[in-house]
Amino acid sequence: MANSSVGVDLGLKDFAVLSTGERIQSPKFFRKQQRKLRKAQRAFSRTKKGSKRRAKAKIRQARVHAQTARRRSDFLHKITTNLVRKYDAVSIEDLSVKGLARTKLAKSIHDASLGEFRRQLEYKALWHRKHVPIIDRFFPSSKTCHVCGAINGALTLLDRDWTCPGCGSVLDRDLNASLNIRAEGLKLITVAVGHPETLNARGADVRPSVEGCLC
Repeated sequence: MANSSVGVDLGLKDFAVLSTGERIQSPKFFRKQQRKLRKAQRAFSRTKKGSKRRAKAKIRQARVHAQTARRRSDFLHKITTNLVRKYDAVSIEDLSVKGLARTKLAKSIHDASLGEFRRQLEYKALWHRKHVPIIDRFFPSSKTCHVCGAINGALTLLDRDWTCPGCGSVLDRDLNASLNIRAEGLKLITVAVGHPETLNARGADVRPSVEGCLC
């Protein structure tokens, strides 16, 4: 199981960073289509209510939305299918998508469709009898050194790379998080079959800010 498992750190800068070191760039479908959508919306607003031109403009506007949705769906299906086929266990964090969608990051959160990613991953894993351990959202994946386990309580959102105060390892924030997510996921699977419980945050204040969950 350990050799066929992966941790996935989801975010907005990169859509996902895998514990293997692979990075999946965020496609930002909606933002790329914004110019085309604004043009369609302006054309629609200039038309007269009840006219044939308005009906055609409405259809063109709907087509832009449909195209964006199809591209996003295709992207998510390809990623989730690949992960489930390649690994026996895919560990992810339990992100509060609804909470994040009420912040200034709302547009980016909706565009990334992190909730849909989890939904697809879970049902495909069920079909293929694979594991998808869900890590508690307050688990300090970014702040914990995957080498020695020391927690860096001073880590900020601006720190993309940091040096562990315990062992001196230089860590990439997102890759380090994905490695910790993978390790914690394997522990959860072990607990499920009757072995000792997992490590927690050891009493440290690890409750992240809303933005910290994804950066």
